Amino acid sequence: MERKLAVALDVRDKNSALKILDDLKGKNLIIKIGYALFLKEGFEIITHVKERGFEVFLDLKLHDIPNTVYNAVLSAVDKKIDYLTLHALGGREMLLKAVEAKNNSKLKLLAVTVLTSHSEDYMEFLGSKYSLQQFALKLAQTAVEVGVDGIVSSPFEVRTLKNSIGKEFLAVTPGIRLGEEKKDDQKRTATPEFAIKEGANILVIGRPILSSRNKRELVEEILQKINNA
Repeated sequence: MERKLAVALDVRDKNSALKILDDLKGKNLIIKIGYALFLKEGFEIITHVKERGFEVFLDLKLHDIPNTVYNAVLSAVDKKIDYLTLHALGGREMLLKAVEAKNNSKLKLLAVTVLTSHSEDYMEFLGSKYSLQQFALKLAQTAVEVGVDGIVSSPFEVRTLKNSIGKEFLAVTPGIRLGEEKKDDQKRTATPEFAIKEGANILVIGRPILSSRNKRELVEEILQKINNA
């Protein structure tokens, strides 16, 4: 599978977003749009991303009753979204309805397992009998079995997931950092080289790029790391 870089466009206004998009225009990138920007700018920001030749990764982590998620996925198909996240915690029936709504479109459904801001303390909070890694595997197996295209997980879970799941899927890894910079609320982070070697297909990177003075140059460096890993 092709290795790709998804730039997390974690800004809150259109002008900031457009400046970054223009800086990166011409690069083979996926642009990830989350709650903050999407709720403020709506589908207009999706149009701007598409006009500049990027793929769109709409990160809404859908988690609702099956019919509601079904209709949301239909809307994503209508808007020609390339990647859409939903939460594997929604269960098998919800995931099945999402896959049904996707049908034969080009939309790639990505299931979130355990957020990279969580650690083993989260499993204690849930009162689960599973370890964090076991839980991520259970959720991922269910999602892939019903036809979800990819799994969003920590880079540290990718190898186990790929070795344990008997079906090919896109491994999408947030929590990517370029060195020893501040981790913020991400507790399980890794370098691009590590993630690729573990089997990641799409690396999601936000803050290191957004805080860089020369975003285009840094993106070029990251793409080179991905290609050489």
